[in-house]
Amino acid sequence: MILHTVNKPAAWVKCSDLIGPHDEIVLLEDGVYLALTKIKKASAIRADIEARGLTHILPSGIELIDYPNFVKLCCHSEKICAWF
Repeated sequence: MILHTVNKPAAWVKCSDLIGPHDEIVLLEDGVYLALTKIKKASAIRADIEARGLTHILPSGIELIDYPNFVKLCCHSEKICAWF
């Protein structure tokens, strides 16, 4: 499993075709805005969602995680690809 971290909405164009069915996606920083439009299933950093006031409008397929959970995902992934 590859963990894809997406920091900016514009990065989605670069990575969306490279994400496999068993890969994980974590949205962070301004990448959390993608949760509202393009991504149906992903994790998002709770602090970034809250900082942007998006908590109450997230779709059901977005799981909020904290940084300790993010670290666990990183440790259990074969590879990590960061998209900016």
